[in-house]
Amino acid sequence: MKLRYAGGAAAAVAAAMALLLPQAAYATTWTRLPDYSTWTGITALERGQGIATDGTFFYYSGTYSLDKATVGGNQETASNALAIPAALSGPYGSDHIGDIDVYGGYVIAPLEDGSDYQHPLLALYNTGDLSWTGRYVQLPLALLPGGVPWVAVDAAAGLVYTAAWNQDAALGTDELVAYRLADLLSLPAGAALPVARTVRLSRPLSRIQGAAMLNGVLYASVDGDGDKAVYGIDPSTGAVTRAFSQDVQPDDEVEGIAALDLGPSGGQLHVLNVGSGWKSIFLYLQHYQPAG
Repeated sequence: MKLRYAGGAAAAVAAAMALLLPQAAYATTWTRLPDYSTWTGITALERGQGIATDGTFFYYSGTYSLDKATVGGNQETASNALAIPAALSGPYGSDHIGDIDVYGGYVIAPLEDGSDYQHPLLALYNTGDLSWTGRYVQLPLALLPGGVPWVAVDAAAGLVYTAAWNQDAALGTDELVAYRLADLLSLPAGAALPVARTVRLSRPLSRIQGAAMLNGVLYASVDGDGDKAVYGIDPSTGAVTRAFSQDVQPDDEVEGIAALDLGPSGGQLHVLNVGSGWKSIFLYLQHYQPAG
């Protein structure tokens, strides 16, 4: 959940970039496309937690920051290096932004409070300049005991989803939690966001780092121990299906995910990954396309 960066020389990383990633996808129904983006240094830090898109721009989150870039070429157009305001870091201890989503002119950001995880929040930012709107809501601690690492908007259903970080059927934490999008966009600052419904998953799915809706399916990027994968979730029934293995090294950390159909050469699912070991200075964005 927390992004790891180790020291190292950016120049050495750039020189060895061709060796940093696996050279072939091994998904059965999805294919990793050959082109991918990489970042080092400050840019990697600003984009290393989450990704969302409105079709024109990619929006990225870092541990403390938000960044906006064009879909074509990934050219930065706006940034907010200190996106967590004192109004939230003070009373709630908010110090970590997870995987974001975007809707209706707002970046919706999940905020966590260190390792305490006592105050899961969703904060709204303006998509234009990434400034905080002054609005936020509180999420139910009982349903999110390990924080709120991601948020996903289901615009067609008018819902917003989160889920527990550590899922256990015996503890009843293996649920998708749904809230009404209209409530999120209309409640006053600091209000508790009412739960619209919960959906029990067909299998626990711990360590979801990000999720995004595509064609009625909620695709979740999972950083499991020995299972770096993307899973598809039916948000109506809770049925979980393993979509594909992410094409990463075993110790790389998978992060946020965005859904945007860019055609056969651009992919439909776009996943952030953080390198491990000596190459942990860099961040890379891979693109996956359904095979056949």
